[in-house]
Amino acid sequence: MAEAGGMESRVESLRSWHDDWRGLRVAVLGLGVTGFSVADTLVELGAEVLVFSPSHDARRAELLQVIGARLIDRVFDDASADELFDFEPELVVASPGFSPQHPLIRHVEEAGIPLWGDIELAWRLRDKVGKPADWLLVTGAGGAAETTLLAEAMLLEGGLRTLACGNLGIPVLDAIRDPVGWDVLTIELSSAQLHYTRSLSAWSSLCIEAGSGPVDWHGSRGEYLAATARVYENSRVACIYNRSDADTLAMVEGANVVEGCRAIGFDLGTPGPSDLGLVDGILVDRAFHDDRLASAIELTTVEKLTESGLGDRGSVVNVLAASALVRSYGVPVVAVHGALSSIRGGRPTFEG
Repeated sequence: MAEAGGMESRVESLRSWHDDWRGLRVAVLGLGVTGFSVADTLVELGAEVLVFSPSHDARRAELLQVIGARLIDRVFDDASADELFDFEPELVVASPGFSPQHPLIRHVEEAGIPLWGDIELAWRLRDKVGKPADWLLVTGAGGAAETTLLAEAMLLEGGLRTLACGNLGIPVLDAIRDPVGWDVLTIELSSAQLHYTRSLSAWSSLCIEAGSGPVDWHGSRGEYLAATARVYENSRVACIYNRSDADTLAMVEGANVVEGCRAIGFDLGTPGPSDLGLVDGILVDRAFHDDRLASAIELTTVEKLTESGLGDRGSVVNVLAASALVRSYGVPVVAVHGALSSIRGGRPTFEG
């Protein structure tokens, strides 16, 4: 958002870890795992941080005091809004627990204060350690966590330094502050997290399925779908959608993407060019090889997935989706096959 006269506001100009965040007044809404990662990151950057959270883990509250952030920890009411505005925040960062209908969110929006979520903040700060990691985004009402972990396993098998993070466990802000850095991050995002994003531009993005989702949080199904669709905005290489879910196709068709970005479909049907699918019990790729108009590449079989505990319908769909995501990043078929062959006894597990 530009100020009058075309001058960019200070907040909007902050697009790097190495920009000057010192003294920036930031109100953080929520002190769960995500909220603490936001506060901790901003304090590290030298910002002045005030956290609003009526309920929280006592240990996090103690740590907040140790790192030098302040906490308002009573029930939200009109006085909370007064304390927020007395602080005169230049930026508000909302945790996913704060819906657009929350009174504090409405006060912030009415006042015109920039409002981000943890993912928007992490995107702007992703260059702390050398070359920023590429982002592969996953969302959807079902199967997103398993798909994210499958993609992580395939990327690791392909020799990449990677981490599954986001909604399934490790906050993205913790991941981007790793002292060694990453080649690529596979990030599961909820629709609530996507609601507060503005400038993400992922390598590739994926919605497993729209489903029903947290409609109450968003206020309507239309708002839920609009938030979920943000996963595809500004994607650079591939927008990956479920061919059996018309909502995900509509999201891709309506997305503003970087020129050259491809639409890649997946489901349990016979794939066309630019799709991944199933042929006679064989999972195949007709999207990421030179002869995709005339042939398909075998990824694995339903029989082999069944031996690994991944033979149920939902898991096969998730394997196809994860394969599409990592193949868009150049992971070879042998690595996809190797990762799937190494899984025994069911789904990969989060070990963070």
